[in-house]
Amino acid sequence: MKRIVLLLGLVFFTVTLIGCSKTITQSTREESARPRVEQRALSNAMDIAFSKVDFNIINGKRVFVETQGLSKVDVPYITALLNSKIVQNGGVPVDKEVDADIKALNIVKVSGTDEVKRRIVSDKVTGQFKGTLTFIDVKNRKVIRIYELDAEADEVR
Repeated sequence: MKRIVLLLGLVFFTVTLIGCSKTITQSTREESARPRVEQRALSNAMDIAFSKVDFNIINGKRVFVETQGLSKVDVPYITALLNSKIVQNGGVPVDKEVDADIKALNIVKVSGTDEVKRRIVSDKVTGQFKGTLTFIDVKNRKVIRIYELDAEADEVR
């Protein structure tokens, strides 16, 4: 009997917890910066996604970065992040594709955050970054490597 009461209590608590939550996606972020917690969630997701890339192929090479995405807000930051990783791994970022040995074509499919409002426990913000990163030999016009990038990171408000 005690097990049934305990089980019913656990089920009730779980249903209440799920029922007291809602997800909010900001759709008006184009003109303003994200709040700090959203920035942490999204930048952590980007760091996780790019950690899967082997940047050794750009060591000693001149690299042009082209970033395309659905939202224009994140493109300059994502390009700067990728240029930073290129420098950290011995590459040299260049401003023009004609001056490059390698082109890094970065297609961003998802770059954003969702907020889960909860009444019982702390609110949670999930950052997601998803896309493809393709390294292309500019002189030979051949694909060197394609990476599928996909990562999420949670932050508590």
